[in-house]
Amino acid sequence: MNEIDEKNQAPVQQECLKEMIQNGHARRMGSVEDLYVALNRQNLYRNFCTYGELSDYCTRDQLTLALREICLKNPTLLHIVLPTRWPNHENYYRSSEYYSRPHPVHDYISVLQALKLSGVVLNEQPEYSAVMKQILEEFKNSKGSYTAKIFKLTTTLTIPYFGPTGPSWRLICLPEEHTEKWKKFIFVSNHCMSDGRSSIHFFHDLRDELNNIKTPPKKLDYIFKYEEDYQLLRKLPEPIEKVIDFRPPYLFIPKSLLSGFIYNHLRFSSKGVCMRMDDVEKTDDVVTEIINISPTEFQAIKANIKSNIQGKCTITPFLHVCWFVSLHKWGKFFKPLNFEWLTDIFIPADCRSQLPDDDEMRQMYRYGANVGFIDFTPWISEFDMNDNKENFWPLIEHYHEVISEALRNKKHLHGLGFNIQGFVQKYVNIDKVMCDRAIGKRRGGTLLSNVGLFNQLEEPDAKYSICDLAFGQFQGSWHQAFSLGVCSTNVKGMNIVVASTKNVVGSQESLEELCSIYKALLLGP
Repeated sequence: MNEIDEKNQAPVQQECLKEMIQNGHARRMGSVEDLYVALNRQNLYRNFCTYGELSDYCTRDQLTLALREICLKNPTLLHIVLPTRWPNHENYYRSSEYYSRPHPVHDYISVLQALKLSGVVLNEQPEYSAVMKQILEEFKNSKGSYTAKIFKLTTTLTIPYFGPTGPSWRLICLPEEHTEKWKKFIFVSNHCMSDGRSSIHFFHDLRDELNNIKTPPKKLDYIFKYEEDYQLLRKLPEPIEKVIDFRPPYLFIPKSLLSGFIYNHLRFSSKGVCMRMDDVEKTDDVVTEIINISPTEFQAIKANIKSNIQGKCTITPFLHVCWFVSLHKWGKFFKPLNFEWLTDIFIPADCRSQLPDDDEMRQMYRYGANVGFIDFTPWISEFDMNDNKENFWPLIEHYHEVISEALRNKKHLHGLGFNIQGFVQKYVNIDKVMCDRAIGKRRGGTLLSNVGLFNQLEEPDAKYSICDLAFGQFQGSWHQAFSLGVCSTNVKGMNIVVASTKNVVGSQESLEELCSIYKALLLGP
């Protein structure tokens, strides 16, 4: 292990970092983890959020106890990054000094020394008071509904990755008739050691821990206090690249270089330009919409897919094809110039299926940035169904096969795998490359994040169950023009949370028009 740089480490951690390392509660970041932290270091990404609704209210004391149990079992939720330079780390990470050389040795992560409920609940944190006031006003005006405006407001939230008083995620409590009891929440994460599936796990764990509380709990001052609780805390899991082989095949590099060259010269780009998140906020450029597909409509969609495609077909290729066909019908996005023939689709894919078949290990990685991606570059023309409606279902079947083959061949691991290779880490400054690829580049294509279908079983003896889930994110400085976050339950159906920018679609009203076309196509292709 490399020596601890006590001179530059955050003062809040100096006295017990060595002890935490010995106890398994601190370590160097893994290379996959560092990729997601780099997005925060460079202000290229802000957050993703998941709305969750429970069937009954919980009190402050119940919430504190439930969070304590979740965190003790999942120390990843207590982690922060310890910046190399403190307290001037933000300027350092964007300086010529930092960009001038690679950084193959990553910063430390450790669990927090202490965590109170006020360190998690965003409602109680003064630095977010202005945004929280707007969120709560909109929630009240919408009569307790999660709306596109609330989602847009959450896209402005910056969750520090370095603590020191809170973790890399927050919880928004949405009060209804009770100001100190809640059943509707928003989980907000900066993507450091967290992903969409982590946020879904959080709400399932919250439900389970609340159901485990049989009597009114005593008041707890802390969710967690290291000096008192370290023996109860599980060890941080090893970096995921130590248990999953991300290495791409040898031909991955030349194939990627060739396809990247072709795509960069033939792709369609909108007028939207990627910029750092602070600059996005200054322009008030983000536009959002939420599409709800009811449980009955969702079942009809699945039945329609089953009747038109032989064999098993997931809903993701259906969502993908319908989206690009809708963009064609809308007529305000795809206006390619000469040789702009291609677009792209970027589909995050969970890596946890590649973990060894061991229950304890899979439990350790329930939380974490354990997601890779599949991306491909279809021809824009193939989604023009005006004169080729008979191609609709064959196109969906084709992309189902493309996605399935990519997952079988573990292609969703290869993009991350290339970036964490030793020779890349040794000779390339990852942060600088990310900035060079993003800032000033024109947006095009779509980020489609389908975190899954989560059926809720009826349990007569359980007070708490999950009623609704909605996942969404603004794509930040990733070059995609649109972000679609999809999550489904059998209780309230499928929620599709859409984000874009005014430079791409023109206005909020234009995005709503596009989403109306999309919903109509989903329900009646």
